Amino acid sequence: MTDLILHIGTEKTGSTSIQYALASCRQELAARGILYPRLLGTPNHTEVAMISMGFQYDDPLQMQELARTGLSLPDYTTEVLRRLDDEIAQTDAQTVLLSNEHCHGRVLGREFVERLHAHFSPRFSSIRVIVYLRRQDRMVVSHHSTRLREGGEGQVFPQNGTESPFYNFERLLGFYGDLFGDQAITVRLFESDRLIANDIVHDFFETAGLGMAPPPHKIIANPSVSRQQSRFLTLFNTRFPLVVNGALNPERDLVVPAIEQTLKGPQARPARAEAQAFLSRFDAANTRLRDRFLPDLDRPTLFDTNFADYPEKSDLEVPLTEAEMLEFASALWRWKVAP
Repeated sequence: MTDLILHIGTEKTGSTSIQYALASCRQELAARGILYPRLLGTPNHTEVAMISMGFQYDDPLQMQELARTGLSLPDYTTEVLRRLDDEIAQTDAQTVLLSNEHCHGRVLGREFVERLHAHFSPRFSSIRVIVYLRRQDRMVVSHHSTRLREGGEGQVFPQNGTESPFYNFERLLGFYGDLFGDQAITVRLFESDRLIANDIVHDFFETAGLGMAPPPHKIIANPSVSRQQSRFLTLFNTRFPLVVNGALNPERDLVVPAIEQTLKGPQARPARAEAQAFLSRFDAANTRLRDRFLPDLDRPTLFDTNFADYPEKSDLEVPLTEAEMLEFASALWRWKVAP
């Protein structure tokens, strides 16, 4: 049997850059006995999360993936595992490498991780889980841009959810540690000065023990939503939600790409005090995580405590001017009439 390296993100820690680098050197990895599977053709092994999260009637990513393949979730699951088995059988690889950040963002309950474990543990002689952690407030601010693009509403920092594994990394890694064993979990901190060569891709290749330097690459990041874009999408999403009557809303179509090209600028940011208050809600959980998974960390806190990159006053609620509204209206009109 082969070994499995499972990279689970978390979200907003450079996973896309890692995945593009891995996909670009499949042959070199294969020559070293490492299989980076193709599965059903997603660039980031979305399949791993889809077959682990169970049926979610309102999840847009699952809707898109099932629509893309034309399969029901049970048939999709069967096909993913069949493809994986076939790819392993067609190679002499000693290691399989799977990477998907949605194993953080969507595999959120213990039963989901149990399902993931049930799918993969019989197929591999050992499983190693690699995870990168980003300070919760920074992750949430970065994720806010994605949430707005996907039709989300509301303020940046949620008022509850401290028990959600999406924010509470102690709970997330607790599920994985309980099922795979704490010794199987490799935790890395997504902080530039703690990454090998100050680079997430170099760090992953070294941490995973791939035996090679990564190919030439650039860090791929979703562009930040500017203050004006953030304000417009917040208002727009209240009128045009992503999901309507259990299906993706066709009225949104390509509206977001049109908005993203309009009034670009620095990322909108909440006030410093808001970020500090949000992070403080995880102080105890982060300390317990540090003690369990990173007992030799060279500082008393899991993450750094620098908040200098936040403004004193939030710019998220600044109203749009008439000129800015006209810019967005013009962009939407051009999108509508474009051939």
